[in-house]
Amino acid sequence: MNRRSACICFLVFLKASVTLAAQEAAKTVSRIAGPRWNVNGDWMPTAEEVQRHLRDAHGIDPGSLGLEDLLALHDNDHNRRGYASGHSHKKAAKSPSKGFAKF
Repeated sequence: MNRRSACICFLVFLKASVTLAAQEAAKTVSRIAGPRWNVNGDWMPTAEEVQRHLRDAHGIDPGSLGLEDLLALHDNDHNRRGYASGHSHKKAAKSPSKGFAKF
């Protein structure tokens, strides 16, 4: 193997390594700041329950992520979109007294 062939092989290997590293990084979810959310009232759901909830209630295909990444994805969706985010949660009516209790 001459020097040029060795260099080409090294570059191909390097490109493949970078591609694999990028794919691995894409498989993990970074949780954004904000509160934690339960899944249909369950604070310790299984991965299957979270996957089903993300598909049915959030319209997100979670793929084959682990439980921690699924929970981060779920929290992120709520924290990005706000409380109601397409769910049937009812917002409390705002009082004309701007937060002061009526006596």
